Amino acid sequence: NSTDFPRAASRRGRLVPGLRPFAAQMALTHAAAAAAARSLVRPGAQRGAAWAGVGLRRHAPLAATASASSSRAMASNAQFEKQLMPEDILHLRAMSMTIMQDPVCELRPEEAQRYVVEHVDPLAELPLWHPTRITTHVTQPFRSRKLAVARYTDLIVERLDNEALLSAFSIDNGFNMQVYFMILHAWLLHQRLVLEGSKAKTLDKELFESCWSLVRNFMWLKKIPEYRFDAELRNVQEYMLGCCVTLDKALERPDILPARLQQVLWANVYSGGVKKDAAALTRLTKYVLRQLGLMLQLDNERFLSGSFVWADFPVPDEPVRRLALPVWREEVSKVR
Repeated sequence: NSTDFPRAASRRGRLVPGLRPFAAQMALTHAAAAAAARSLVRPGAQRGAAWAGVGLRRHAPLAATASASSSRAMASNAQFEKQLMPEDILHLRAMSMTIMQDPVCELRPEEAQRYVVEHVDPLAELPLWHPTRITTHVTQPFRSRKLAVARYTDLIVERLDNEALLSAFSIDNGFNMQVYFMILHAWLLHQRLVLEGSKAKTLDKELFESCWSLVRNFMWLKKIPEYRFDAELRNVQEYMLGCCVTLDKALERPDILPARLQQVLWANVYSGGVKKDAAALTRLTKYVLRQLGLMLQLDNERFLSGSFVWADFPVPDEPVRRLALPVWREEVSKVR
């Protein structure tokens, strides 16, 4: 058994040693992310330079610690930019306009409020002097943050269990696509956490730690041999890092953002195994744009407490075809 990610010819250089370098390399500047939010929420405004600077190149202090994998991804992207001819840009702009013509891609501010939910905390209903409340406050000083991370994790796992969406996006039950779909939602949450600055830095780190715990559980249920477990985990982290780096890079050009996002999803989630204009790929692109819009418009308090759900997304009326779950995936469902 293995995680199915190729290892002999690693496509992104040195393996990522662990979570913290991953979380650090994915951090964007507050100003750049704020500009990105303005551009996405109001697609007609701030065109051109609104997304400029979003990505790793703005972080000189991180350059010395960035892994060879992220450096290689950046170099490859820079080369891609140089190779783009004017006609290529026009083609990508036309693709982006075609994608954005579907109103489902955009989320109005008033519509975003529909996805706010209330989470009742039993402790908050107790009097301030109640022994249970005092004891919990003393012994669990970071309880609110832990609750937020747990809610983020539940939001991600709910997507993995949503058969209608998985069917609409042609996400199979294989390990690779499941992990990519998981990290895609973690990346969406991460984009908003960056906007919150230093106060959400620890929350961001713990979110990704939770994701790696999910990956470890998947691998354990998949019965990865112990002697190969750490190497396989690092291999998965390498691919996830590469995916997130390219997603970040797609944010740099607002005029071709939808088309570049679609290219990233095609190359990573689908591993180039579908047509570049496949209906499932186009749906997933629109879905990511819609959810990113939701992340950027939620109220600070609601988002940081995890008091929201994902935005609704229309799926085809075709009957959902239940795929046979592999043994490891069945065990995940039982645990849930």
